[in-house]
Amino acid sequence: MFLLRQRASHINIESKVLGLLLSRLSFSLAVAVVAIILISSVSVPQRASSSGIPIQHVIVIVQENHTFDNYFGTYPGANGLPPGVALPAEPNGTASVKPFPLNRDVPPRDVCHSWGCAHAEFDGGKMDGFVFTAGSVTTMGFFDYHQIPYYWDYASQYVLMDNYFSSVAGPSLPNHLYLVAGQSGGIVTNDHDTTLSFPSIFDELQSSGVSWRYYAQQYASGWNPLPVFKSFVANPSLMKGIGDTSALASDIVAGKLPSVSYVMPQDERVSEHPPQNVTAGQDWVVGLVDQIMRSQFWRSSAVFITWDDYGGWYDHVPPPQVDKYGYGFRVPCLIISPYAKQGFIDPTLADHSSILKFIETVFNLRPLAARDAAASNLLEAFDFSQTPRAPLILPGSYLAEHYPLTFLASPPKTVQTAVDAKSTGSTILSISQPISGGDLESSLVLAIAVLGVVAALRRFGRWRW
Repeated sequence: MFLLRQRASHINIESKVLGLLLSRLSFSLAVAVVAIILISSVSVPQRASSSGIPIQHVIVIVQENHTFDNYFGTYPGANGLPPGVALPAEPNGTASVKPFPLNRDVPPRDVCHSWGCAHAEFDGGKMDGFVFTAGSVTTMGFFDYHQIPYYWDYASQYVLMDNYFSSVAGPSLPNHLYLVAGQSGGIVTNDHDTTLSFPSIFDELQSSGVSWRYYAQQYASGWNPLPVFKSFVANPSLMKGIGDTSALASDIVAGKLPSVSYVMPQDERVSEHPPQNVTAGQDWVVGLVDQIMRSQFWRSSAVFITWDDYGGWYDHVPPPQVDKYGYGFRVPCLIISPYAKQGFIDPTLADHSSILKFIETVFNLRPLAARDAAASNLLEAFDFSQTPRAPLILPGSYLAEHYPLTFLASPPKTVQTAVDAKSTGSTILSISQPISGGDLESSLVLAIAVLGVVAALRRFGRWRW
């Protein structure tokens, strides 16, 4: 109720401004009609996966450096921060530090997340070495719906995995290698000067005739492990599969989204890597997902959003040690698809190689290594018998007073909620009463209302941009 009362004080002025704006938007209505007609006329034949699963496009979005407890430790119903947990500030010391909310969008600092630090923090499974290993209380801070409300929206409407682990207790490169190859070849540091001879998922996709692309910031970035593979160095056709992250949007518009896409951060500022702004990273990811949802590819897509490593942040769940390299600490994983179960918190044990296993299952590919051969294929997160669900279109920028849909199961009028615009086949985050009809006119008015609210909130300082 606190959330609703805080929002209610702004309703009257925004309703008046919205009415004024709607009275002046006849031209926008005409443009919207043309746009919907054009969008609905686009139809591109799709290649079905050979497994019989109605997923033809797998998109893997990889962000940087956050644990599950750091992002979803207070998410309702999830295996989050235990009540009363506190970690020693010094080895064998009496002072302790409890988890605390970070009332800011920018992490105070980047904390150690090397192989050595991770194992000191793990401390033989006691999970008590985070504060004194990091030399900072920052490791105990956490974010919530105040900074990352749209990630919480995705969790409430699709699938949140709360038993998903990074693959290696260490930094980026070895975990990125597991994401594409199911192993790191013994690498536990960010050693980009090495050369690896084992295959990646892209070798398998290429040889099986399955289209793919790796969208990365640049060819030789810290988030692109492919240049360390001998097969890429020796094969120009594989190298052509590496493209700039900005090319994803144009590929979607051109109807050329590959069957498998890996998407790395466009640049450091949207990576969520401390000390970068986590809200800016969230907004960038939402923009990517919105593009997919608005496209012809939505009905055949599965989108995975995960974070490469733990980034030095605290997590309370001891990672199972399946081999001498991992697992590493828990990281979030969101699964978004028209076939994803709604509001499902998935407790299945998984790691980055489970995404590989899903790709291998969908496209009938052989396992790459022991880790992905034994991994869960994540099919429990889907219900392929259900009618494909409409997309959830979220705002492209952070809305300071947006409360995740988790808290608004029975929202009153004029409170932000997801509105089912049935005639356009999408769900739009808006300030409105849920509609039960769905003719074209009401859906267009709803879409225009969103634009009006954006303009009003920007003018009256409700949004931060």
